[in-house]
Amino acid sequence: MVSETPSPATVAPSPADTTYRDPTLFAQQPQPQPAPQPQQQPYPPPQQPYPQPQPYPQPQQPQPYPPPAPYPAPYPQQYPPPAPYGPPQPYSPPQPGQMSRRIHDGEVIADFAVVGTLAAIDILIRQDVDDGSAGTVILLAGMFGGGGAGYLLTQKYEVDAGAAHMTTLGLIVGAANGALLVEPLLAPEYDAEDVMSLLFLGSAIGTLGGFAYGQAADLTEGQSTFLGTTVLLGSATAALGAITGSRDGEFGNWENGTLAIGLDAGLLAGALIAPSLHWSKRRSRMVLAGTVVGALVGGMIAGMTTNSEDGESAAERERNGEVVAGAMTAGLWAGFGLGIIMTRDYAPDPRFNKSSSVPNPPRTHSGTSTSFAPLVGERQLGLMAGGTW
Repeated sequence: MVSETPSPATVAPSPADTTYRDPTLFAQQPQPQPAPQPQQQPYPPPQQPYPQPQPYPQPQQPQPYPPPAPYPAPYPQQYPPPAPYGPPQPYSPPQPGQMSRRIHDGEVIADFAVVGTLAAIDILIRQDVDDGSAGTVILLAGMFGGGGAGYLLTQKYEVDAGAAHMTTLGLIVGAANGALLVEPLLAPEYDAEDVMSLLFLGSAIGTLGGFAYGQAADLTEGQSTFLGTTVLLGSATAALGAITGSRDGEFGNWENGTLAIGLDAGLLAGALIAPSLHWSKRRSRMVLAGTVVGALVGGMIAGMTTNSEDGESAAERERNGEVVAGAMTAGLWAGFGLGIIMTRDYAPDPRFNKSSSVPNPPRTHSGTSTSFAPLVGERQLGLMAGGTW
């Protein structure tokens, strides 16, 4: 009996699906096959067997040590003893510092610069220079020219405090003498040119003379200060004599000559006495200060004792002036003497102070000395002594 395979039913398409599908296509699709299992790869063959370990080398037999070197002698070679030390050098006072020397050089340079300035002023007056620029140039040229001359002298010669102070004192005394020569040389008529010429010549001669004397005498600072004090004493005493001896109340030949004599006499006396003094600069300054203070105190006392009234005569005014001048001069000398007495215990200048040097140490009775030196050797320390006992 033949069975009939029923034909697949025709599936009508859905009204919503407009695509036609053939029902036979669904029956022809193959069934999904399972995924093949991966085959296991065989393991690689094992490598060659490990090499056999090499046998360790046999240790070498130790070599015998060389015999130790013999130790040196217990006492090394003795060194000769060092030479004995000589006696210490005596103490010498320290030299002035570099800063002090520069100050003294500057003082000398300034003194010569003043001389150059006076020379420039003399040129301006003689040439009647009216141009301000030209006058300034001439004035600066004179000042720097004089200062340059002083600088060259300080480089040529060693300038200390005494030489510097003597240069300054020479400038002052020279200019004062030049001014005192105006009346006897140029009176009754003289002009500014002649006056400036005398001032310039006097200052130039005094500055050069003071510098030369300071270099030749080699004064200390205390000695040069004392010389300035004697110049002050001579000038003040001469001023009292000029005021007392004046009869007409005018400055004339009597007054001029008296001042010149007193000024130069004080300078000459100081130049003769100063080199023999051993005063320190402190003592000289104290005496100078006492001299000035004494003059001021004397003038103050005279001013309080004299009375100035209206309508007094010329003779009374002259008498009051003489009293004041005399009191100032007396106070000047009193202060000078009191300053010397009050400073009599001051130490002298280090240049003349013999006790400032350290004496040599006493020597042994045999006239030799003993010296010691360390001794260092291998594994030993010691001390060596040389000399005689």
